[in-house]
Amino acid sequence: MRNKLAVIIIVLMAVSLAGCGFDSSDRDPIINGQITVDAELDPSGDYSGIELMVAETSLEGLRDTLFHAVTDSTGEYYGVASIDERGLYPLFISRNNQPLGIFNVVLAHGDTVTFNGQLPNINETATIESHENDLYEKFDRLQRNFQRVVNYVNSRGMSSDSLEAEMMKWSNLFWDLHQENSDTYVGERAAAASASILQGWDNDLMLARTDSILVHYNSLPGGLRSQITEFYAERDSLERSVEFLNQIEDRLNDKDQKLAVRQEKIKLLFDSSRTERAGELLEDFRQTYGGNQPAMEWADRTDYDITTLAAGKPFPQFSFQDSNGQTVSSESMQGIAFMIEFTRLDNPLYQQQYDRVVAIHQVYTNFGLEIITVPIGATNVVFNAFFEERAKYWDFIDPENIDANELREKYNLRRLPTRFLVNDQGNIVQRYVGTEFDGVVRGLQKTLTQQQTES
Repeated sequence: MRNKLAVIIIVLMAVSLAGCGFDSSDRDPIINGQITVDAELDPSGDYSGIELMVAETSLEGLRDTLFHAVTDSTGEYYGVASIDERGLYPLFISRNNQPLGIFNVVLAHGDTVTFNGQLPNINETATIESHENDLYEKFDRLQRNFQRVVNYVNSRGMSSDSLEAEMMKWSNLFWDLHQENSDTYVGERAAAASASILQGWDNDLMLARTDSILVHYNSLPGGLRSQITEFYAERDSLERSVEFLNQIEDRLNDKDQKLAVRQEKIKLLFDSSRTERAGELLEDFRQTYGGNQPAMEWADRTDYDITTLAAGKPFPQFSFQDSNGQTVSSESMQGIAFMIEFTRLDNPLYQQQYDRVVAIHQVYTNFGLEIITVPIGATNVVFNAFFEERAKYWDFIDPENIDANELREKYNLRRLPTRFLVNDQGNIVQRYVGTEFDGVVRGLQKTLTQQQTES
């Protein structure tokens, strides 16, 4: 079962790797083609006025138009996209200010993209052709086939030896795609996928391939970077993880490229209870990115985390009314270890995790643990529907008595579900956001064992 879960995590990380990468060619990418209209919809034969636009949001939160073209009467268009890095970009199609479709297109220096299609069924008729996009289609097909294997393993099972051989095979298939196309966007994505798959099967090869990616591209995709950072923290030490991030940062050329790595380093130190060092780096971050509004907003939220919600800090005072009309508050929880979770009941991730929370309750309630769930934004209909096929074992707060905005601000809720583990002294043990669920059990074992020892 552990192998199956590891496969799921690896797959989700590998197939979601996206972003921009190193680009060695100079010429900006050309986008051209023809968009026509079905004669039954418009018999005039005039296909002018169809707009094509590529845009992205900058680090400062501003929307930058990288490409814009308008078809002539024959439906033909031509233009040059202004990009800094190759990557997967959204191409928007519209006419008369009416959106007609959005397509993911690989843009890379030196490449020429031909996009053709016919209205009104642009999603069914569109074709995208270029060297980079043809390779991306091959990469996407490889990912889909790999996902089928993962789905099969998760539903049917597979022996450990067979599973290891299967993972090695798929990792090598991605690596072969990388080696055959190393100077392309797909080459970088395929390399990252190959390394990601290897964790738990051949860690030495995973690290060797990661080093090769770093040397060749002078950077790492964010998903793989986070995965290797966590790997070093668990296998070696926090210091080794920080050293790894420093190594990546030193390879990057400007402060905007370094931004995400610096954020990850601060978060790593904060999550590891190194709040003093995290605060020092946060102050440096503020000085460097003072003119970047989104970065400053992130810094403000992180500063609140460090000063108010860090491990060892008293959990902020609270008072709720549960679904049975009873008061659940900081006062009523004095001397009791508890886990409080903030979530939406219609959140797919929480619904997936609910059975695991039930298991935690069934095991650790014998050791004095209480669980409190705060269902944000739930109407009575949603609340009742959630429990039509589920049992309710612990306190759920009455959704009608919840101020969602106040909770988001007070507990710095940026992603749901968010959980806090609080010890019997009322102090925060750790915060767990989203998929950070495996750490809950480790935190429970440590906290409850310590309480039993002290008592």
